[in-house]
Amino acid sequence: MVRPRQFDVEKMEEALLDVFWSRGYARTSIDDLTQATGLLRGSLYAAYDDKEAMFRAAARRYVAQLAAAIRTDKKGLDGAQHVLDTVVRLTVRDPGRRGCPILNAIPESHVFSAETQEQLQVALRSMQALMRARLREAQTEAGTDLDLEPLVAMLFAASVAIRVLGRAGHERRLLQNISKGAIEAARRWFESEKE
Repeated sequence: MVRPRQFDVEKMEEALLDVFWSRGYARTSIDDLTQATGLLRGSLYAAYDDKEAMFRAAARRYVAQLAAAIRTDKKGLDGAQHVLDTVVRLTVRDPGRRGCPILNAIPESHVFSAETQEQLQVALRSMQALMRARLREAQTEAGTDLDLEPLVAMLFAASVAIRVLGRAGHERRLLQNISKGAIEAARRWFESEKE
């Protein structure tokens, strides 16, 4: 009796992520994925129904890696600054300056199923939710009662700008200034509410 081939799921999904991240969804072929993973087509299709399912697995892996990288005990605006500074660090540390695979997939999202589109939106909303949580902590500390949504939008936009401009090759200093400027603007907003 032939035993099913065993493979390391983590290594396979890391390889899938690397290819989709580097080439994008549309420009990635199944041959690219078999070459990167070292698996035959049949083995890949046995693990995932289709290329889009492979992309979803890669996207989940990226989101998990990012969540681990930005995790911190810091709260409030210090916590939000940690998130943005980490996004800067991850962006400039990537020699290929590939940006964010979730953001990179947005222009191609019309080809995705509703399931994949929703997964991308959930990933984007999770960053907004993280910023909202840090801002609520800052609000409690400041003793204010302002509408946080404009600040959430600003910090989320800063995280997106860092990734997009980093992918475009802008220097670290600009990306750091986006992080610093967004946090300083939020800090001043809280301080003005105290007056």
